Amino acid sequence: MDSTALRKEIDRRLEPWSAQLGPDRVAYTNHVLRVISLSDLIAKGPGPAPSDRPEFLAAGVFHDLGIWTAGTFDYLAPSEELAGHWLEGNGQSELTPLVTRMIDQHHKLRSAGDADDPVEIFRRADAIDVEMAVLGRFGVSRSAYRALTEEFPDAGFHRRLLQLGAERLRTHPFSPLPVLKW
Repeated sequence: MDSTALRKEIDRRLEPWSAQLGPDRVAYTNHVLRVISLSDLIAKGPGPAPSDRPEFLAAGVFHDLGIWTAGTFDYLAPSEELAGHWLEGNGQSELTPLVTRMIDQHHKLRSAGDADDPVEIFRRADAIDVEMAVLGRFGVSRSAYRALTEEFPDAGFHRRLLQLGAERLRTHPFSPLPVLKW
């Protein structure tokens, strides 16, 4: 999907949560757009690009949304629940198990499957963006990542993650990053 159509689709899907996202709406939207675009760059198999696949669009939109809708940094379950309700309401409930796995495993520190598994592609794409292509790029060049950040600017996304992480550490010092999985 071209970037203009992708942005329109992501904006449409995120619209119901605009008030909860508040000033973080652009930052989160652009993160979703970068993750889906990175998924396109990582995917090597035949078939449609991730940006043309409903499971990637759903996982992209909902993977971190629970931060804002549930007001927690322990957001995987709320994000999975939002995705499941959305998929059911949009006639795509058959995708719920896959999308739920994509969300649940997107902060896994080790591989979540084979390189061509949608769960692993999505995990790698999110890792590249969260780490700003510093620790691992999974075959994505620095220039390609830089081009994505120019097209879909950070808009304070990483700064917001640091703020939320610091608050979680302050309030839950023995569970600062509950979304990480081994």
